[in-house]
Amino acid sequence: MTSANKKGALLFVGGLVLGGLVTNNHWSSIGNVAQHELDSVKDELAQSETKLSSAQQQMKELQTVLSENDINAAAHAELLVKNKEQIDSLRSTVDELTAKSSQGAVNIQSLEEQNNLQRDTISKLTSRLQNTDVLYADRYRLTRAVSDLNEQILKVSHKAETSQKACEEFKKGNSWNWVSEKDCKDFNEYRQQSNQLMSEFDDTSADLDKVKRELSAFGNLPYPAPLDDQKLATEERDTTP
Repeated sequence: MTSANKKGALLFVGGLVLGGLVTNNHWSSIGNVAQHELDSVKDELAQSETKLSSAQQQMKELQTVLSENDINAAAHAELLVKNKEQIDSLRSTVDELTAKSSQGAVNIQSLEEQNNLQRDTISKLTSRLQNTDVLYADRYRLTRAVSDLNEQILKVSHKAETSQKACEEFKKGNSWNWVSEKDCKDFNEYRQQSNQLMSEFDDTSADLDKVKRELSAFGNLPYPAPLDDQKLATEERDTTP
């Protein structure tokens, strides 16, 4: 092979080697870029998977919270219903107690009025009882006094009548041994005594009538009725067993 041919062959072989190196470097560079991009994609995928797992975990937690909230909301709704029922029941009880309180106030007023009447009646009865002995003693004394005065009036009237006849005989001048002016004086005295006794008799009889009326009024005083027998004016008796 000539020198020129050898040189050409060397150049050809050198070109091939150089071309192979360039080609090899080119594909190696492309592989490195692809690997880098693949690694980057893997990293992004790993990060996405991590974020996805975190999001899924957060979603589960949120679903748990929402479920608990739903349970709590249902419980709260049920509690609200119960509270409303209790409030309505309490309002009804308060209304009932208020009505009973008002009725009780009316009944208390009625009982106080009845008690006042009873106290007044008892006071009158007590006063009458305290004066009973005095009234009966007065009636006995006045009755005896009226009887005595009546007897005295009869006696004086008889004496006055006798003296009057003697006085009239004396005035006529038909004087007997036992008829004198003294008979006229006696008649005047007896008449004065009779008038005085009659006046005293009238006063004593009036006092006796007053005592009798007081005793009669005492017997007619009503006794206070027991509270158990009294019916409240504004409330019917409870007949429930």
